[in-house]
Amino acid sequence: MSEAPLVCRSDALGPAGRARHAALVAELAEAQPAVEELENGFAFRFPSRPYLFLRVAEWIGLERQCCPFLEIGLVFEHPTASIRVSVTGPAGTKDVLRAELPLASGAQA
Repeated sequence: MSEAPLVCRSDALGPAGRARHAALVAELAEAQPAVEELENGFAFRFPSRPYLFLRVAEWIGLERQCCPFLEIGLVFEHPTASIRVSVTGPAGTKDVLRAELPLASGAQA
């Protein structure tokens, strides 16, 4: 099986979808997630709040449409009671995420 190309599909969401995606990313960034740099992407850790889970789930759905090369994992961690979202992909994924996803700007190795 071949790897999905490292290409974001800017036409996948349409104007309303892109606007919603931007609003969700801004709201998630406002939650000030802990950001961890991974070998092939990033992990974002959010407080376990029902409204944040809903925003994260909606964002994941939109992100998968425009960036099919991403592998996105969602885990409820115990005992920290946090929501962990890992966003990984093929070589070059971190550069794309840094450029396109403001959540990745606070990453620490």
